[in-house]
Amino acid sequence: MSQPYNSRFLEFMKSFALIGKDSRLFPKKCVTCGKEYRSFPEFIHDTSPVRHCLEDCRDVSDALATLQYRNCPCGSTLVLILTRDIYPMLDVFWEMMEKEAAERNKPLPEVVSEFREQCNRFILEHQAQSG
Repeated sequence: MSQPYNSRFLEFMKSFALIGKDSRLFPKKCVTCGKEYRSFPEFIHDTSPVRHCLEDCRDVSDALATLQYRNCPCGSTLVLILTRDIYPMLDVFWEMMEKEAAERNKPLPEVVSEFREQCNRFILEHQAQSG
């Protein structure tokens, strides 16, 4: 039986699962080895996370964006650029992450990593819906 999900994360995990239907993100092709990832579940399953996995770039760029980093089996780092039009809940997501970190007195990267692990598990467990 799976471990329970953090109830604050669930709404955002369900929304993240839907980004796989966005043709601006998938298919995603590795420019180094040519492997093509046709869906978000395939991307999550066949790649490995990097340490900082989700990066909030609101302070870096004019567009509200988050970068998701994963490593292809060939070693190349792949990046998904999530903007508000791809993931409409992006600003609310980061507000929730910051609130969760503050309330639990944990560093933000630790809470983001916990979210990433739960979200990836959710996406793989619900592949049929996330297509």
